[in-house]
Amino acid sequence: MKIQNRFRRKLLKSGLGIAVAPWMLDKASAQSGIRIRQEWQQFKLTSQYPSFLNAIASMRANTNPASRGSLQFWTQVHVNHCPHGAPYFISWHRGYLYYFEQQLRIASGDPELNLPYWDYYSYTTLPAEFTDPSATNPLYMPRMSANVYQALSLLPFAPTVHNFQHGTSNAFEPKIEDVHNPVHDLIGGVMTTMQSPLDPIFFLHHGSVDRLTHAWALPDGKGIPLSAFPYSSTNSDPYWAGNNVYASDLSIERYRTLDPNWLGNDYADTSVPITLPPVPSALKTQASKLAPSAVLPARQRPPFRSLPTVRRRRISESRRSLGGFAQLAFDEQSVSVRLRLDKTDAAEVGRVVAARRGGSETGTGARIGTIKVVIDGASVGALAARGGYFYALYLNMPAASATSANGQSFIGTLGAFQIAAASHHGPARLEFDVSDLLAQQKISDFSALTLSWIRIDGDQAPAGKTIRAEELRVELAFDAPSVNRAALVKPANWYGRRE
Repeated sequence: MKIQNRFRRKLLKSGLGIAVAPWMLDKASAQSGIRIRQEWQQFKLTSQYPSFLNAIASMRANTNPASRGSLQFWTQVHVNHCPHGAPYFISWHRGYLYYFEQQLRIASGDPELNLPYWDYYSYTTLPAEFTDPSATNPLYMPRMSANVYQALSLLPFAPTVHNFQHGTSNAFEPKIEDVHNPVHDLIGGVMTTMQSPLDPIFFLHHGSVDRLTHAWALPDGKGIPLSAFPYSSTNSDPYWAGNNVYASDLSIERYRTLDPNWLGNDYADTSVPITLPPVPSALKTQASKLAPSAVLPARQRPPFRSLPTVRRRRISESRRSLGGFAQLAFDEQSVSVRLRLDKTDAAEVGRVVAARRGGSETGTGARIGTIKVVIDGASVGALAARGGYFYALYLNMPAASATSANGQSFIGTLGAFQIAAASHHGPARLEFDVSDLLAQQKISDFSALTLSWIRIDGDQAPAGKTIRAEELRVELAFDAPSVNRAALVKPANWYGRRE
């Protein structure tokens, strides 16, 4: 905690208290005012627990979507403004929790109330208080699964993850979202939709994501972009310019979300997980279908299936499809498909990969680009929209994949929540940047790529067809010549300052 305390002293000297005291109810400017968010198992033993129950009960009973004292209001904020699969996923939700936490205090009448979090890396099953169907229990909602073990991964905390935001190499933000998304999918119910804040577990889930982000960034800030306080266009990274918007009269400057201490909170546990919890006994019979980082014996690559193909074509001036498959129907089966590339396209993929391996993505300004797996026109059936399952996606998965090799082929996940997130502002297109993955695989022959998906089932997974997609393809997306991603990977010595 030495570096963390050093950072807090820096905040006090910055004049933060004067700058934000009018709108920060918890007075984060004073070190003694830092509030500690606790894990649920400890939180429920404190005097704040009944206050939390009262606040949630009050906010569920209030059905006026225009009232900030209702869950309906915070649900509409999420529907209308939240980013997923894009920059500011973490920053936006951090500010969202900050404002929601203030409303919890108002609704409960308890100014000491802090938002708890659910540490599913220690407790993989939903807290019992959320599964009691009693009519008087404000925490209960109909759900599809109680255990989220199969959503867990250690990939976000690997030593190779040295950047922060989407769009940079080996970045934390998209990797932690690959844990966040399947947690939504497995729990199911309203959690698979953009209306997921109607389920109280949503807030404990995002508290966990926020805590993991905070823990990952300590003690040196790692790849979080530079942001001096106060923000200035001349001395700060442009990533932190602008505001996160929640409503027409509710926003927060992005730079204030750089560290949770700037918002007045910290966490009871600031360590990252280094091992996964024990495999739940109910899942040991499903060892061949467990998620990407599960500590289990080797599993087999799914069998190949023949699917209708689509030809290579230009998508836009900066994007070109290298080919793919049409009219996919996902069901209970785990499947592999092989995409053969045109000789010219294979050579271009090789050049992109070589640039990544050489540590230079843009060189002298040449248009190097990225390789993406794209799922276009995705939709979910009515029963499948309730969740309780997801698909783990892989690129060039070996025929027999040992646990240690999972991270070298894992792309991401696909489920009802990801499709809802991708479609709530337009057509559902999901993109997975696999440039780093190909570079790490150290293959040299790009004449063919293998795509695989493994079906992961929760407690009540639906049968039959679940997801349809108009197209699954591999794209070469060109970068603008002026982009210099290499400048974004410099280490930081703590939040907000680079060496």
